[in-house]
Amino acid sequence: MVEEMRERLPVSVSVAVFITNKEGKLLLLKQTAESKGGKWGPPAGGMHPHENPIETAKRETKEEIGVEVNLIDLVGINTVDRGDEATGIGFTFRGEILSGEIRVRDGEITDYRFFTPEEVKILMETDMFYKPEYNKLAIEDWLKGESYPLDVIKRLV
Repeated sequence: MVEEMRERLPVSVSVAVFITNKEGKLLLLKQTAESKGGKWGPPAGGMHPHENPIETAKRETKEEIGVEVNLIDLVGINTVDRGDEATGIGFTFRGEILSGEIRVRDGEITDYRFFTPEEVKILMETDMFYKPEYNKLAIEDWLKGESYPLDVIKRLV
């Protein structure tokens, strides 16, 4: 019996880390690239081969803003339809800074700021949020206080 070959879509996996300060304001980074429109978004990036989403979240946060983070929980997992050619999956974590001072990554980030929930809503309404296809649902879940324990993410052996 010959097994039929199935076509599989390429999948990109990314993470974002929502870090808040003591006042409950959300840390957002202003993107440098003109193609990204100077828009705001959380520390985020793509998963490398053999990483799990938790490792990716910690690595990307360290690379983008120079701090070590503790991941508290998972805000959500969202999928993005990229048409007939690809699919995207985004993990969004809630985190806190463990150590280090925020330093923006030259050439990628121009500024950072902590935003109130009301200001975050305005950024979404005025299309000033980077990658809204991922971030819109995650922001809505964050505003509602959605969260899941980190142990829902299992590593397959």
